[in-house]
Amino acid sequence: MTNHSTVSTAIDAKVAARAMLRHPFYQAWTEGRLSLDTLRDYARQYFHHVEAFPRAVSAVHSACPDRDGRRMLAENLAEEEGIEAGKQDHASLWMMFACGLGENEDAVRGQELNAETEALIETFRRLSRRSYASGLGALYAYESQFPGVATAKIEGLIERYGITDEPTLRFFRVHESADVEHSDVCRDLLDRLPQAERAEAIAAGDELAGALWNFLSGVETRVSIQ
Repeated sequence: MTNHSTVSTAIDAKVAARAMLRHPFYQAWTEGRLSLDTLRDYARQYFHHVEAFPRAVSAVHSACPDRDGRRMLAENLAEEEGIEAGKQDHASLWMMFACGLGENEDAVRGQELNAETEALIETFRRLSRRSYASGLGALYAYESQFPGVATAKIEGLIERYGITDEPTLRFFRVHESADVEHSDVCRDLLDRLPQAERAEAIAAGDELAGALWNFLSGVETRVSIQ
C-alpha cells in the first residue's frame, strides 16, 4: 500500500462483497416480506450483540496509542453507553424497538442464542482484544455500514409494516447520524496506522463483515420468508 487512504478503501471493498443490505434477509425486510414474528425473532437475537458491542468499543479505546484517537473513541463509547445527560444507551433503544414490535424485556433477555449470534459476539470480542489495528478494522467494518442500514430499516418499518411511533424507530434514527460520525472517526484512525499494522486491520474488517453476514443467515434459516 502506498498511502494511508487505501486501508479504509480496502476494508470498504471487503465489506461490499458481504454488505448487510445485500443479504436476502435484509432485502426481504425492505420489501415487506418478513412477518412480524420474524422481526421479533431477529430483534431478540440482535439485542445481545447490541448489548455486548460497547465492550468492543471499550477494548479498542483502551488499546489506542494516540491521545486524540482515544478521545474520539471515548466519545463513541459514551454515546453507546448513554453517558451524556438525557441520552439513552443503545441497548435500551434496541429494547424499545423490540417492545414496539410486541416483545417483552424478559423474553428478549432470556432468548436462546443462535450459534451464528454467539459467533458474531465472540468474533467482535476476539478481534477487539487481539490488537488495536484488529479492533479498529472490525469496528469500522460494522459502523461504516450502519447509517445506510438504519435508513433502510426506517423506510421498511414505516412503508411496509406501518410502524411509525418514534420510540420504536429511535434506535435507527440515532444510528442514521451517529454512525456516520463513528465511521469517520474509525476511518481517520485507520489512516494513521503504521504500514506494518494495516494488513491486520483489513483482515479483521473482512472477518467481521463475514460474521455479520452469517448472523443474518442464522436468523434467515430459522424463519419462513414470504
